[in-house]
Amino acid sequence: MSDTARIITSQNVIINYETANIGERLIARLLDLIFFVAYLGVFYFLLENFIGFSGDNDPKFGSVIAILIPVPVMTYTLWAESLFNGRSLGKLIMGLKVVKTDGSPAGVGEFAYRWISRIFEGEILSIFTCLALPVAMVSDKSQRIGDMIAGTIVIKTKQRSSLRNTILSQIHPQYQVVFPQVANLSDRDMNTIRDVMTQAFDTGNHRLLEYLGAKIKSVMGVNPNPQQLPTVQFLNIVLADYTHYNFHGA
Repeated sequence: MSDTARIITSQNVIINYETANIGERLIARLLDLIFFVAYLGVFYFLLENFIGFSGDNDPKFGSVIAILIPVPVMTYTLWAESLFNGRSLGKLIMGLKVVKTDGSPAGVGEFAYRWISRIFEGEILSIFTCLALPVAMVSDKSQRIGDMIAGTIVIKTKQRSSLRNTILSQIHPQYQVVFPQVANLSDRDMNTIRDVMTQAFDTGNHRLLEYLGAKIKSVMGVNPNPQQLPTVQFLNIVLADYTHYNFHGA
């Protein structure tokens, strides 16, 4: 049973992310349900008091409004995951995200399949039902039926601290930048470098480091002699250069 997902970054570097387990998905769904209750409670309260205050006794008006109020809840996962890049409010709080099984971003089509399947699973206004839960429990990646139909999984997104606090922020002010080409890189690139280096060291996958080093050299347009500057040292210098360049001035 696999508990990881292969994600391809914008630099075509592969990172393995953990898939969300049943407990985490249940909590995320529960948070969404709390949002539903709060939303419905507030709007029905306002509706009742507004109609009473205005003296509007038209039953058709009240019926139409009463029917329209639940629509955002009924279609919640469809519009929320489409707008927030695979996240509902609960998933956002829990640090979860819906992606395709190959790790690429899911689109409106996948979100629509997942939403439609909730109708058949009886999960529109509930947590995992007796139909969805057993399937997710025996699935390799905790997929419910909707995930299987849509070809999606739910992954854990890593929470990253700012570079100022996490990447060699105590570099000496007199430090000299070795590669000014780090100006071509971004905070996202730095987070990718850190993630891949951590994974490579944890798994002993040195080939991953070499692949990452080649990609970064290509983006920066540099080609240092690997005999004089090993890949690990090069990547560490890039991190130091970027931190100094952006936070201490070039």
